[in-house]
Amino acid sequence: MSASIVQNILNSFDTNSKKEWEVKASQDLKGGAIEDLSWQLNESILLSPYYTASDVPETDTAILKESNPDWQVGEHYEVTDYAASNKQLLNDLMHGLTAPYFSFNSTPSLEDLEALFEGVGLEHIACHFTSNDEKIYLNWLALLKKRAIQASAYFHLDAAHASSVKSIHINASAYYKGPENVHEEIKNSLLVGKAMLSQATDKQLLADQLQFTFLVDNAYLINIAKLRAFKLLWTFLIKELKLNVSLPFIKVKFAPEAYGEDEEDNLIKATSMAMSAVLGGANHLVVRPISSSHRSKRLARNIQLILKHESGLNKIADPAQGSYYIENLTHKLVNYCK
Repeated sequence: MSASIVQNILNSFDTNSKKEWEVKASQDLKGGAIEDLSWQLNESILLSPYYTASDVPETDTAILKESNPDWQVGEHYEVTDYAASNKQLLNDLMHGLTAPYFSFNSTPSLEDLEALFEGVGLEHIACHFTSNDEKIYLNWLALLKKRAIQASAYFHLDAAHASSVKSIHINASAYYKGPENVHEEIKNSLLVGKAMLSQATDKQLLADQLQFTFLVDNAYLINIAKLRAFKLLWTFLIKELKLNVSLPFIKVKFAPEAYGEDEEDNLIKATSMAMSAVLGGANHLVVRPISSSHRSKRLARNIQLILKHESGLNKIADPAQGSYYIENLTHKLVNYCK
């Protein structure tokens, strides 16, 4: 069915004014005021229960359409046994994993990395390392040189490096205090990034190397608006510093308290949080398994694969654009955090 036919069908429906909707809502509330359904996010941000096209704010979100709609499917590995981790990694890569996330209890040598990545086509995936140990970075470069390949990698180092990796990490999750304090999470992350850029000798290099980790929880709409607002505010900052504008690389994990005790309920929560992260523009997502079982880890990964390959959320950049409610919430967060 063509777009013009769809539009003609939509235009055939009667339209109602915002006032008419408010009257209907008041009737359903049995005389109650629709304002009673308003949501006070914080002392400065009040959200109405209903928005229309006339309420869409003037904040220019067009740049969000320039982001890559696809995202990296992440999974965390605590590596203690390199051979065992390699076996698990190979299996997971065969079943949809694209961006493993590694932590180590000691610094891996070049030989350790060779064992971990034996049989792994590193040029086809993106590897993330949580450590700020410079030796891991150097051993990674040595491994790539030995294989004569280039590969994407992400580190948490203390200085920017002129290579194919993103080496500087800002942990926005350190400022997470629940959805009611989302503005503080955004503002503090921006301030840290701005301070780092102001002290950098090569500001453009640092800007290109930066990556941020945010947490999402069960506040679905806030999750989406938070990531969108941060991306917009970051581009404003980059413009202010007269640097080449690019959207920030955002990693997303789940808040520690996001799950309850019921497994099936947690699967619904995991799907909702993952979807909100994707709609907000996450570049790398780790869906935390409900338990340590193999089944739980597989289900966590499959949530992302379903969002990609069945829902097609990796095909459209900023799919939340145009949502009256999300645009308003994004706009309010941007204005509050400027």
